[in-house]
Amino acid sequence: MLHAYSPAVLPRPDDWPAAALVTGYWFLDDNSTLPADVQQFLADGRAPVFAGFGSMTGLDPVQTATAVVEAAAIAEARLILATGWGGLDTEAAKAAAGRTGVDLCVVDNVDYRGLFPRVSTVVHHGGAGTTGTAFAAGRPQVVCPFVADQPFWARIAQEHGVAPDPLPQRSLTSEALAERLVVAQGAELRAAATGLGDRIAAEDGLAVAVAAIEQATTLTGSAGST
Repeated sequence: MLHAYSPAVLPRPDDWPAAALVTGYWFLDDNSTLPADVQQFLADGRAPVFAGFGSMTGLDPVQTATAVVEAAAIAEARLILATGWGGLDTEAAKAAAGRTGVDLCVVDNVDYRGLFPRVSTVVHHGGAGTTGTAFAAGRPQVVCPFVADQPFWARIAQEHGVAPDPLPQRSLTSEALAERLVVAQGAELRAAATGLGDRIAAEDGLAVAVAAIEQATTLTGSAGST
């Protein structure tokens, strides 16, 4: 049983069976290129906040997008907004940016491994993959959980000191998000995020997983030949 998350994030429980391994994250080599408009946006100013809720749609994408942009305005942050599966409305975000003066870049989706190391803060829904990528990037987070395991990962991020109190999606307002963005940019959270990212960078989850599979295959083959 291979568990593809970092032991620096969640240590392996002592009562697990010997066959249950915590390998570290399974990250492929990052050979992707960010879209030209995103690269230009990053080059044009200070590191932006990233906000995206992946496959989460939410009850009111217009209100949510407006609140996120208004929060960036309050926090005086540039913003990359990933609309994902529709949880953030593009037109509402652009309208709010025009009204508030936020420097905004809107994308449908983007490679997180390439982008997250270049942003100041990651605002997301708390999915296991997105949370792990933000951990590995060494960036502070603001987690806005929707459902399922997302509140769990929000709590783990907070316990590691890389995120302020979780902001559940149903409670997301511009003021509440702006407050957390300010906290996330504090020196203490930035240092904690960098430290956790460095520990994850020292791991090689893929190599550990491959070695375990090869060992299991060898043992199985040996047993079958006797």
